[in-house]
Amino acid sequence: MKNLILFFLFFYIHNLSGQVISLEYGLKAGINFNSHLNVALEIESLNLGFPTNNYESRNGEHFGLFFKINFKKIYLRPEINYTRIKNSYDLFLVPKRDVVTDFNETKIDIPVLIGYKPFKYLNIFAGPRFEYNKKVKDLNNLSISDLKTDYRIGLQYGVGVKFLRFEIDIRVDKGFEKNEINYMKNPVGNKNQFITSTGKIYLLALSFYL
Repeated sequence: MKNLILFFLFFYIHNLSGQVISLEYGLKAGINFNSHLNVALEIESLNLGFPTNNYESRNGEHFGLFFKINFKKIYLRPEINYTRIKNSYDLFLVPKRDVVTDFNETKIDIPVLIGYKPFKYLNIFAGPRFEYNKKVKDLNNLSISDLKTDYRIGLQYGVGVKFLRFEIDIRVDKGFEKNEINYMKNPVGNKNQFITSTGKIYLLALSFYL
């Protein structure tokens, strides 16, 4: 991941020389979604030595602010977004009564994207996504401390189309940790296992330039 960030920074700095700088900013909002039939989960309680396939559904929304620094066809776009996601899993080998399979998470996402505009209205982009203060609660509004994180990093990449003061983009958000079912340090009710899933989730967003 460190090498990837260095690559983006090198690419960004390399293209600064001789560029005309302009600044844009605005508001954005969108949806997060992913329904995946074959999510591979490593299960600590079974100790199989290989992952099993399960069904995953992750849906939610986000809204926030963005800034865009343009250098002709190259741009830097940092964002700050408030994100809410509902997670649900159907498990094949582990009893659902033992695992927290349905939970809601809230977090602050800060993508720092580097983009390229090959055409007037079209842009492609990629960059690291920093996640802060992730809080997770089950459907009974009980906090799941094993899933709470203060800081995490991921990757976003996608494509956007801008027309006048509006821009629509679709992107992929990918984490770098394993998908696992582990025992809880702090059980919730009668459930003593939790799911860690940081796989792909898709984002569809509309931006408005102020």
